[in-house]
This record gives sequence, structure tokens and C-alpha cells, in this order.
Amino acid sequence: MRAVVLREPHRVEVADVPRPEMSSATDILVRVEQTAICGTDLHPYEGRLELEADIVLGHEFLGTVVAAGSAVTRFSEGDRVVSSCVVSCGACHQCRRHQPGNCAGSRIFGLGLALGDLAGGQAEFVVVPNADSTARAIPDTVAACDDDILFAGDIMTTGYEAVARAITPGDTVAVVGAGPVGLCAAMAADVLGAAQVIVVDKVAARLKEAANLGAVAVDADQDDPADAVLDLTDWRGADVVVDAVGHESALLSSIALVRAGGTLSIPGVYNEDAITLPFGELYLKGVTLQMGVSHITEYMDEVIALTCAGKLRPGSIISHRMGLSEAAEAYRMFEAREATKIVMDPRK
Repeated sequence: MRAVVLREPHRVEVADVPRPEMSSATDILVRVEQTAICGTDLHPYEGRLELEADIVLGHEFLGTVVAAGSAVTRFSEGDRVVSSCVVSCGACHQCRRHQPGNCAGSRIFGLGLALGDLAGGQAEFVVVPNADSTARAIPDTVAACDDDILFAGDIMTTGYEAVARAITPGDTVAVVGAGPVGLCAAMAADVLGAAQVIVVDKVAARLKEAANLGAVAVDADQDDPADAVLDLTDWRGADVVVDAVGHESALLSSIALVRAGGTLSIPGVYNEDAITLPFGELYLKGVTLQMGVSHITEYMDEVIALTCAGKLRPGSIISHRMGLSEAAEAYRMFEAREATKIVMDPRK
């Protein structure tokens, strides 16, 4: 089968690799119909996350089940499914406490041996382990909305959780970073009852997307984000600030935006062992921090239900559709921020 393989930093190729085989009775084999490039994929692509050579990338995908293990109870051949990007055991202490992102045995598709040794979904076929807990059926009623359902396995649910675990209806929510997760967080904030949503970025096209969602778009190259947020909140600051970037500069900006007693939610992925923080400011403000690997499977059902109801439309942020054969160019464009979100078709 064809798959997107990382040869070395900044070099991906579409190569012929063996079709994956199920190894457990709880697995399903999925024929991939749509797959996307995520900001997390840029970590190995740019060399910030060192992986062994020739990894099949990708953790956002949906498709049709072509085989199901004997212990799978929720899916059978022909069912259409979307998968969580993270696989957890479902039985450990953390999973039983509804914190599957903290499962000691958690695995992530397409991120190498250190993160579970699961081949990614930027391929014609992918094996989904622990399918009954990892995957969700795509309702027949939304067959025409695959563009939206695709993102329930990662960015939409990540953005939704980042807001849901922090918001009180009527809050002002500020999102730092208008990339895919940030835009999804802005959508979620609106659905979950924010009085106003503010999105901070420097890329004009992404700020336009934020404005199209009804958010107040702040260009950090033109205006001081802290001044803008203070002006919009009677000089209190935002009740909830979402760092949707995963970079020290974004985190510092986020800290400046949150009000005293507010919450800083951090879905952005950090690989650094240590960064410098204004801890005194966090302490004096009494800021609540929410962070860590997302608990995708805890929120997927809510996200799919809201998507089916037309309340969440993450497919609106798709800027490019390309064939899998164009993966090298797709990665280049995504890294250069020439695209907001790229969806690839493995059949092309």
C-alpha cells in the first residue's frame, strides 16, 4: 500500500509499504478515505521530535472497516469510523478515572516507538487497536459531513476539551494561536457559552478565519494583545486563555492575557524539558493551570453529537485538498503556513 513516510527532517516521501495486519482480537483494519496533516506532525517533520527512520506519519483519519477482530463488539466490516489520535488501555487506574490521556500505556498513531510504535493514518490502510474504546461510528445521517467528523479524532476534540474544562457560561475566552486547534477552540467557546471570544495571531489568513467564526481577531504584529484584551474586558483580562500554539512565546503572551483568578488552558504540545516562566505573576494572579495530553475519547461523543447537530463545523477551516501523492508539497505548505488545514485523499 502507499503511505507517507518520514525519511529525515523536512523530507517525507510517498512509498510502498506492507499493508498493516491486525495483531489483536480487539483491532480493526480501516481503509482510509480522508487523512489530515496536524500541527503535531510538524514536530517530527521539523526534527523537534526525533523519530526512528521511515515512520508512517499521521493521526487524523477516517474510513471504512475492512476487518474486525473477534473481540470487537461495536464495529464490523463495512462500518465507517473515525479514530481517536490516542489509544489507551481502558483498564488502568488513569483510564478508570476518565483520564485516558494519562494512561501509562497510551499510544499515538504515527509518532514512533517512543509513543507506542503505531503506524500512522496517512496511508491507504491503518490498524486501530482497542477499537471499541478508540474509534467511533460515523452516523449515517452525516455521511456528507465527513469534513467535520474527521476532526473529532483530534483537533476539534482537543480544542473543545481545552475550553470545556475551564469555561463558565458568560466568560470571555481568549485563544492564542489561530491554527487549527485554536480555531476549533474558538468554535467550542462559542458553543459552550462564551460571552465573547478573542483570537490572537500574526497570520492574516488565519485571523480572517477567526473573524469569520465571530471572534474578535487581534493581530499581534499590529496591536499589543494584552492591551487589546484589557480594552475588551474592562481591564480585567480574559476569564479563560487557551494557549493553542505550544511555544514559549505564546505561553508568555497567554499569561499576560489571563485575569486574576482566571484559568490558563494549554492544549498546545510542548516538547521542551524546561522553559522560563514568570512564576511570580502566575502566583500573584492565582491562575489555575489546565494542561497535558488531551483525553480525546472522553469528549469525542459530545463533539460528534454537536457536529451532527450543526453546532460545530470544523471542516470550514480546510484550506486545501490534495492527494496523498502530493504529501511532500502538503507538508511544505503547512509548515510555511501557506495552508490552514490540509486534507489528503489516499486514493489519489
